[in-house]
Amino acid sequence: MARRYEDIQTQKTLSGKLGYLPTLYPSVTLSNEDYYIIARDQDRMDLVAQDYFGDSTLWWVIAIANDLPGDTMYPPLGFQLRIPSNASRAISEFEQLNSNR
Repeated sequence: MARRYEDIQTQKTLSGKLGYLPTLYPSVTLSNEDYYIIARDQDRMDLVAQDYFGDSTLWWVIAIANDLPGDTMYPPLGFQLRIPSNASRAISEFEQLNSNR
């Protein structure tokens, strides 16, 4: 967690102070190969991302694919959670959006 802000781009304000630029996230397109699960009370998006993508930090792909807010790691109980079959496309678009600023 100490490296959380390492990749966030910064910009100097008019007063010369350093500020963080907002992180931009892509939309995650629907695919016939997507997986669906019904959220249980022990499910957390980071753990689901670890199970399906092999990387818990990709929880945001699941959150965006389901139009869920990023303020909690727990999907609503009983919610049909869409797991994108191809997270690499979202990662590539994420990198493009945030690299050229």
